[in-house]
Amino acid sequence: MKMKKMGVIGLGRLGICLAPLLSKHFKVYGVDVSEQRINQTINRERFHEPQVNEYLEKYGNNLTVSTNYNILQNSDVVFIITQTPSLPTGKFDLQYVKSALRKLHKINPECLAVVSSTINIDDMQKLGKIHKKICYNPEFIRQGSIIYDFKNPKFVLIGAYNQEDGETVAEIWRKVHNKPIHIVKPVEAEIAKLSLNVSFTLGITFTNAIGEVCAAFGANPSKILKLIYLDRRDYQPGLGFGGPCFPRDVKCFKRTCQEKSVLSGSKFADLINMLNNYTLDRYYHKILEAGKKKIAIIGVSYKPSVALITESQPLKIAEKLMKEGYELHIYDPLAEDEATEVLNEPNVKFHPTPKECLEHAEAIFMG
Repeated sequence: MKMKKMGVIGLGRLGICLAPLLSKHFKVYGVDVSEQRINQTINRERFHEPQVNEYLEKYGNNLTVSTNYNILQNSDVVFIITQTPSLPTGKFDLQYVKSALRKLHKINPECLAVVSSTINIDDMQKLGKIHKKICYNPEFIRQGSIIYDFKNPKFVLIGAYNQEDGETVAEIWRKVHNKPIHIVKPVEAEIAKLSLNVSFTLGITFTNAIGEVCAAFGANPSKILKLIYLDRRDYQPGLGFGGPCFPRDVKCFKRTCQEKSVLSGSKFADLINMLNNYTLDRYYHKILEAGKKKIAIIGVSYKPSVALITESQPLKIAEKLMKEGYELHIYDPLAEDEATEVLNEPNVKFHPTPKECLEHAEAIFMG
């Protein structure tokens, strides 16, 4: 790759790991507002994070640090990894990232700025108004193994407004490792970063609930969770769960937890059911908001390619619409026999083909 000069703004817990790591492959210039931190780096004072001292010792000659942004004026790519503390609202405070980006733009308006700080969804749009040539490259690391995690990620996520800038950042990481790299839109990277961490908290909460259930029955949680993790499914957004298994299993899980005073499991089941019901209501109200009275519904079974209507959310939505007087035209040859027993009003008609179903509709709901 052509570029050889890298910049890192923010030499805190993450930046002090990123800068020496990149120094193994590039000439790196690091900037921080803290003179104490700069002196710590220059004097090779002891850092508690594993491997930092080792990398500074081996590759420190390729790392120049200062409180002065002018050392970044010839950098090709500059990583911004400043703090974004939480505001009272819960959102992340962008002021330090903005300040760093403004100072960088003033002395090096043509460089590629790579934001690695944790930011809010849609913040890149705001930052792009300060410095046009910009990417988002969030890090997925853990305290106590930061350099190891930089070198051994499951994947690298890059949010870029154009492919060229995304590839520039990708080439930097290809010098460090050979892990998968995904280049997406900045807003997609923002959502993925925040949501992934939320999914981890969901996993921890679920694990603790299972741990409490196992304790109540004298079972080994490690064995149980190992079995659970053997079957992980890649679901896509849509309607909530239904069918002959999931709803009744959640109810049974809740009741079992109540009987054993396993509060975490009972509350977890309540949360699942509440969100599942919310999903049904959300789609129902989307149909109402369309303002059309003739609705085509493609599929009323609880999932595609089955005849079962047990706890089917499309069927429940159709039933609510039917009771509100909407004219419904339905196509679902597999589930028609069972569904007609529930949807047995004059304003509901089943059709033998999708074409006939759609001909009568002003709006279409893909159930």
